[in-house]
Amino acid sequence: MTPNVWNLKNLWSGYFAWYFLRLCLPLVLILIAVLWLLYRTQLAATLMIMQTNEQQSVQLGHQTIDAVFGVLQGDALYLAEHSSLQQWLDADNPAMRSHLIDDFFAFTRHRHLYDQVLFLDTNGQEKIRINWADGQPSVVPTEQLQNKLNYRYVQNTLALDEKIVLMSPFELNTEHDAIEYPIKPTIRLSTPVFDSKGQKRGLIVLNYRGQRLLKRLHAISEQSQGELWLLNAEGYWLLGPRREVEWGFMYPDRQRLRFDREYGREIWQSILNGPSHDQWLNEKGLFTYAKIEPTKPQGNVGDERWILVAYVPSVIARDVPTFTHPLVITGMVLVPLLILLSWIIAYHAMRRRQAEAEAQASEARFRGLFDSAPDAIVIVDRNGGITLVNAQAEKWFGYSHSELMGQPVEQLVPERFRERHPQNRRNYIAKPIIRPMGAGLELYGRRKDGSEFPVEISLSPLETDQGLRVISIIRDISTRKQTEEAQRQIRSRYQILVNNLPVGVYRNRPDEKGRFLEINAAMVDIFEAESIKQLLSYPFSELYCDPVDRKTFIDKVMSRGHVNGEEVRLKTLRGREFHAALTAVMKRDATGEVYFDGILEDISLRKEGERKIQLLNDSLRIRSTELEAINHELEAFSYSVSHDLRAPLRAIDGFSRTLLNDYADQLDDKGRDRLHRVRAAAQRMADLIDDLLKLSRVTRTEVKWESVDLTQLCNTIIETLRQDQPERIVQFSVQPGMVAYGDARLLRVVMENLLSNAWKFTSRCAEPIIEVGCDDNQKTTYYVQDNGAGFDMAYADKLFGAFQRLHDTGEFPGTGIGLATAQRVIHKHGGRIWAKSAIDQGATFYFILDENGSD
Repeated sequence: MTPNVWNLKNLWSGYFAWYFLRLCLPLVLILIAVLWLLYRTQLAATLMIMQTNEQQSVQLGHQTIDAVFGVLQGDALYLAEHSSLQQWLDADNPAMRSHLIDDFFAFTRHRHLYDQVLFLDTNGQEKIRINWADGQPSVVPTEQLQNKLNYRYVQNTLALDEKIVLMSPFELNTEHDAIEYPIKPTIRLSTPVFDSKGQKRGLIVLNYRGQRLLKRLHAISEQSQGELWLLNAEGYWLLGPRREVEWGFMYPDRQRLRFDREYGREIWQSILNGPSHDQWLNEKGLFTYAKIEPTKPQGNVGDERWILVAYVPSVIARDVPTFTHPLVITGMVLVPLLILLSWIIAYHAMRRRQAEAEAQASEARFRGLFDSAPDAIVIVDRNGGITLVNAQAEKWFGYSHSELMGQPVEQLVPERFRERHPQNRRNYIAKPIIRPMGAGLELYGRRKDGSEFPVEISLSPLETDQGLRVISIIRDISTRKQTEEAQRQIRSRYQILVNNLPVGVYRNRPDEKGRFLEINAAMVDIFEAESIKQLLSYPFSELYCDPVDRKTFIDKVMSRGHVNGEEVRLKTLRGREFHAALTAVMKRDATGEVYFDGILEDISLRKEGERKIQLLNDSLRIRSTELEAINHELEAFSYSVSHDLRAPLRAIDGFSRTLLNDYADQLDDKGRDRLHRVRAAAQRMADLIDDLLKLSRVTRTEVKWESVDLTQLCNTIIETLRQDQPERIVQFSVQPGMVAYGDARLLRVVMENLLSNAWKFTSRCAEPIIEVGCDDNQKTTYYVQDNGAGFDMAYADKLFGAFQRLHDTGEFPGTGIGLATAQRVIHKHGGRIWAKSAIDQGATFYFILDENGSD
């Protein structure tokens, strides 16, 4: 043997011995520790099992008591609300009572729970009593029914509200103050009865045979390792370890047989003062208890408090050898086996660890690539069970890894597709190939919260040692779908907008025929086509009245890139010609071919309107020329009146005055009267000429719009009137703050005429009153009101005519031009004037102005 081989062998032996000892010694120590732990565990498990069993016994007993009292409460309330009882209470006839007794009798016979079922009225008198005796129910005759008003439970029950049950203490039944034998543990439950009108009519009483409950608790005790007892709040056994210690509070000679005297006052106080349920172990044994208030869970009334106790004597030390001996034998057998096992493991450990390390590295690389994939990946077996998912699948579907593993893949499929999916899956398993799932269909995935999202799925089969696997690569296409839906909605809104436009929208090519590529509904109406299809098939070039217009239009669009509002004459498919305005933009498609997008508007009505406007403008120019000539003639006439007519009138008036002054003594009274009349006529003629000139000037005057203080203007005119006739006393009322928008000079003419008229026609009133004001409604209405002579409204249409008078000049002087002048001024302001009056009741003149007339 060469030195190198010897050294290698020694190295191998040393390494093997080191690895063997490093493996064997811990295993032996672990075995010893495990056997010790098994001993301790067995010991603890024995105690834990015992504790758990006792807790379960107490819990089962507690549940049994709750269930029993739930039934008892339900029975009491059921009888209190029984339809037969309610009908008898309402009708109170023998037939109903007989029917009620039959129902109570059937209830007692069916339940087997109650010694007595009673109904008492509000005076405590028994009305119905069913007794249980010798295994059968019986109805107590009416003459044997008793009055129990003096019983405390009757009085307490009648004081309760509706649907409340009173529970009496759990005790032995007594007859004539003596315990009845054989003993009958009894619990009495009672509840008030209300009729259909909500009036209290009595109470239902159930005497529950408590021995049934005690038997059920005893049956639970028989199945447990220890004993199950039931004690009342004073520590007396209701169900105890021996019959002779039970019901001690009912027997004078058993008053000292209580739990605290048997097992110590300290344990009893711990139970009373402790939590509602607990467990502890001491030298006397294992105690498990639960405090029970039978009435509390059901919300009833009663002072009964019970304690359910499970007791196991201290017997663990006696059982220790039974499980210690097998552990010693097990250790003696396992130590040599561990040494042999260590030898085998030492030989294969390094190779196995190396293989495991390589496998782990490979799995880590695969898992990293698997989890970093941007799409969700779900791998299922041939039965559809999920065997592997990546992180993206967990994220998208909202499940954790553990929630998905082993679950059917249909968990990720919307419910409306689940019924068909297993068959589709079997079809794929029958012919597994790489392909997309549901080609041409809308696919959806279902998240944990029930929401769905659109997906694309690619399927790929994979053969493994465990059998066929199907790899599903799932891509969330929600964003793509949202984008497509947004684009669809935009297209839809655009299409609706285009179709609802009152103008034609089209797309066509500027070729020889120029057929339309797309049109909206308005184009069909404009060209009087029967349908869109008909118009699309018709050459646009043939719809031009003049082909030159089409060539000109196309050339403009091609050269400029767009044309706006080009006016041409077109014709409909029925041959009717019309004017149209064309707007178009030149565009190119993906192949570079030119097309026009345009708008076509039928402007025939507009052109006709323009033609009529032109005719009107021509007519207005002619009338304007004529009016201008008339105005010149009117000005010449006014000049003639002002100069040619005034001179003769002044001469007549002057010579007449001279004759009256110089030759009055040579004339008789009749001559002087004639001269006075000549002068008066000449002066009236002069006034008439002045008023006509004023009317003429008002007609020709341009309105100068400005803000006019009507209040101040009226006060100035009133002051002038008073100065002219200071002897008159007239009461004026002018509303302050009246401001109008118009021509100040012309509005002064209006107010002078209206106020002068009011001053004149109130001259014969004893107490003349003149009021000026305005009302602000939709339009400001100004008014001048007086209490003068008034006029007959039958002649109101003549009121504003020139030279029209409704009163004699001898009575009220004037020319009849004033109101006509006022009306001309109001009309020049775009307003109107009117009056309301009655004879001898005054008159009111109203007028409104178009105060926006200057805009």
